Amino acid sequence: MKGKVRFSLTQLIVLAVILGVVAKVTAPQFTEASSEAKVSMLIDGLEKMRAHLDLYLAQHEGSLPPADSLGSFKAAVITKAGGYSPYIKKIPVNPFNDLDTVRFDGEAAGAGQAGWRLDTKTGLFQADNNAGHAAL
Repeated sequence: MKGKVRFSLTQLIVLAVILGVVAKVTAPQFTEASSEAKVSMLIDGLEKMRAHLDLYLAQHEGSLPPADSLGSFKAAVITKAGGYSPYIKKIPVNPFNDLDTVRFDGEAAGAGQAGWRLDTKTGLFQADNNAGHAAL
């Protein structure tokens, strides 16, 4: 039987340094990809909600879902109403603040008070986590 392979302390230190350098070089790439994935998820959530709100408007003679409270809004778009099926299974989560809440009117979108903001005058559905994403 052959002897066991052993590494010296110097070899282990060199290996640790090399792995540390590789990790330092590659970590920013993963962080950037993670940020891009969040933006993609945010845009997907916006597109879904906007499409479902457009359908709601078309089927309810141009009226938006009730905006007196989050509960009544969710009930209007998540549950079956009359002859219309639910518009969406659940309000998407804003990936930047992990909120699925919708606020109505008031301060401009991007205030960070909820996951989303619905302007009941224009029907514009926006992200509410920051001003940059509110423009999407």
